[in-house]
Amino acid sequence: MPLRDVDKVLVEKYAADFSIPREVAEIISRRYPEYGEARKYLFPDVSQLHDPGLLPDIAAAAEEIITTVKNGEDILIYTHDDVDGYTSAAIMYKALSDITKGGAAVHVYPIVREQDGYILNSRVLASYRDKGVRLLLTVDFGISNEENFRIAEQEGLKAVICDHHETKLTDFPFAAVNPKRLDSRYPFRDLAGVGVAFKLAQFLYQKFFGISASEFYNFKKAFYPIVCLGTFADRVALYDENRVFCIHGLRLINRIEDAWAVCLREHGEIDMSRILKEVLSTIGSAAYRDPQLGVDFFIEGDLDKVRECYHTLKETDQKRRQEIDNLFSEVISSAEISSKLVISLIPLSKQHYLGSVAARLRDYFKRNSLIIGIKDEKCIGELRSCDFDLYRLLYTMRKFFLDFGGHKKAAGFSMAKKHLESFLTEFKLYIEHRDPDIIEECNFTEHRPEAFLRKSDIGMLKALAPFGEGNPAPVLTDGLSNFSVDNSLNPIEIG
Repeated sequence: MPLRDVDKVLVEKYAADFSIPREVAEIISRRYPEYGEARKYLFPDVSQLHDPGLLPDIAAAAEEIITTVKNGEDILIYTHDDVDGYTSAAIMYKALSDITKGGAAVHVYPIVREQDGYILNSRVLASYRDKGVRLLLTVDFGISNEENFRIAEQEGLKAVICDHHETKLTDFPFAAVNPKRLDSRYPFRDLAGVGVAFKLAQFLYQKFFGISASEFYNFKKAFYPIVCLGTFADRVALYDENRVFCIHGLRLINRIEDAWAVCLREHGEIDMSRILKEVLSTIGSAAYRDPQLGVDFFIEGDLDKVRECYHTLKETDQKRRQEIDNLFSEVISSAEISSKLVISLIPLSKQHYLGSVAARLRDYFKRNSLIIGIKDEKCIGELRSCDFDLYRLLYTMRKFFLDFGGHKKAAGFSMAKKHLESFLTEFKLYIEHRDPDIIEECNFTEHRPEAFLRKSDIGMLKALAPFGEGNPAPVLTDGLSNFSVDNSLNPIEIG
C-alpha cells in the first residue's frame, strides 16, 4: 500500500530543526503539521503543564483542606481499588503528610469492591468519623453519582472530590475538582485520576508553602514516576500533559530513592516493557488480595516492608492470571455475539475478575463487551468499549442500577436481578441501533503507511514512544509488508 502524501518541505524542516531522522520527521509531520505542537510532542517538559488553578473548584478544595489541617482535624483519603486509585492516594497522602507535619492524622481507605460497590460506603465513613475524621477527600472516585454527596452529608463529614471520571452533574454541594466537569475551563480533560491528584497537590503546596510551580516541579520529582504508573495503568490518552507525566516519570524512575522504586530496581532496570508486562499487573493485583497493599507499596518507607509487600503482590498476580484464564474460558462458552456486541452471563464468583475478563472479551471478539456476574438476587456488570461512550449509556439507563460509574470506554454497575431482562433488552437496542459512525468495531483496520522504514532501524522510533490511545504506534512499510511496533519496539505485522 503506498504512503500517504506528505509535506516534503515540512519533513525536511522537522528533520533539521529537531535533529531527528527523516523517517521520524515524516511521521511527525503527518500528525503534527503545526510546528509548535510538533516541538511540544518531541520534547515534552514540565513547563508545558497547565496551571492547576484552572481546574474547577480547586481553590475551594484547597481552602477546605488547609482549614481542616490548621484546625488539627483528621482526613480520610477514599480511593478506587486499582493502580490509578492507589497512585492517586499515594500522591495525596505524601502531600498531606508534608502539610500536616505529623499533626492531624491522614487515613487512606481503598475500596473493597465486593462490599463497597461503586458508591461511598456509609458504614466505612461512620467508622472513620468515630476515629476523629472530619474531612473526606476522594481521589479517582466519587463524582459520577450524586448519591455520594448525600452519603457524605448524612455521615456529617465535610468533603472534597478529586476525580476524573465522567459526570453529568452540574450542581455540587462540595468542592469537586475534575477537568471533565461540564463547566470546566481546564485545557486538557483526559488526565488520569492520579493526574488530577497531582494537580491538587501542586495547588496545595503553592498555597500552603507559597512556592512557585517551577519550585514544586523541582522539589517533588519523586511524584512523577508515581503519576507515570497511574497514567499508564488507566490507559488514558497519551498526549499533552499525560505525555509529559509519562516521559518525565520514565526518566526519573531509575533515579529516585523512594523505597518502592528501589525495590523494583533490585529486580532490574525499570523500562516501558517491564512496567507494562510486570509492574502494573503486580500492583493491580492488590485488589484481589488486600487493596491496602496497593497504597502501602508507594507510601511505606521501610524497604524490607516494601519488599515483602511486592513479594505478596507477585504471588497474588500469578494466581490471579491463572484464575482469569480459567474464567475467560467459561465466559467464551456462554458468549452471545452480535455485529457490534458480545455479552456473557455467568455465575458471580470473584467480582474483581469481571473487568479484566470484559477487556479480554472485547479484544478477542473485537466488539463492545458486557459481562454480568449473577449471584442470588444481584447482578454485577462490567463493560468495555471500542469507540463508544459507556458512561453516557449507563447514565441514560440509570433507572435500572443500584450504583454505577466509569469512563467512556470502561464502566460498571450493580443491579437487582429482577431488572436484568429489561435492562438487556434496552441495552441491546441501544447498541445495535446507534449510528454506525458513532459505534465502530474494535478492529485494527489497515491504514496507509506513515513512513518507509527497515525493520533493522526500528530503534529510531523510541522518540515517539510510549504508544497508546492518543499516540498510536505508527503504521510502517519496508517495501515488502506493512507493520507496526509495540512499546518494546518489536515489529508487529499488519495484514
